Amino acid sequence: MIELVDVHKGFTVRDRKTRRKKRIEAVRGVTFSVCPGEIYGLLGPNGAGKSTTLRLIAGLMQAERGRLRVCGFDAEREPEQARACIGYLSGDLNVYGRFTPREFLKLFGQFQDMEAHVAEGRAQALMERLGLLDFMDVRMEGFSTGQKQKVSVARALLHDPGVVVFDEPTTGLDVLTAKTVLDLLRELRAEGRTVIVSTHVMPMVEDICDRVGILFDGILHGDAPLEQLLSDRGARNLDEVFFQLAAGEA
Repeated sequence: MIELVDVHKGFTVRDRKTRRKKRIEAVRGVTFSVCPGEIYGLLGPNGAGKSTTLRLIAGLMQAERGRLRVCGFDAEREPEQARACIGYLSGDLNVYGRFTPREFLKLFGQFQDMEAHVAEGRAQALMERLGLLDFMDVRMEGFSTGQKQKVSVARALLHDPGVVVFDEPTTGLDVLTAKTVLDLLRELRAEGRTVIVSTHVMPMVEDICDRVGILFDGILHGDAPLEQLLSDRGARNLDEVFFQLAAGEA
């Protein structure tokens, strides 16, 4: 389970034109929770605070204020235990081209302190599920975007995490590869895992997400099942909800 209560995170940056420092409040009082067996869609335009929120959950950043718990562990006081519960897929395709998937996943198994035979077995099973078993020993420098994404998904799930956080998991993927990833997310939900997905693909949200939260200027709106969110705002689809928020309708 994931719980965020009144979480805040800001940054001090230098203005490119004036060279003066200014404060940006990226996440402002965000509160929501995601239960096991649930897929939560975290949406919002670029710069709204989505990736910052996901990085806070994944333990890559620390909140300035508020409380964040993962699988019952306090993210500030028990960061290692909280991070160990999470499988995090970033929006970047970070694979090492000179490695094969087998070598790549073996390395990340070592990072997770997994026994070698356990990591190898998990890697084999995930690569088979993702349709890449025949490429286990092929260097990744010539892989397509979809193949790299599948390896990244396998890396995120290698240690069998209870919480799965995917940032833009289908961006740049063809229809068949995207379907493979979405089917896997459904399987993770059915296994009772806690899943958060951030995306710009509205049909995907409507298809797989149990609840939806929308970030605008670091503030969370919605946090409800899709049908309730649309009903509360008198909207026909998520695009209309976005337009309302962009127009300043809280």
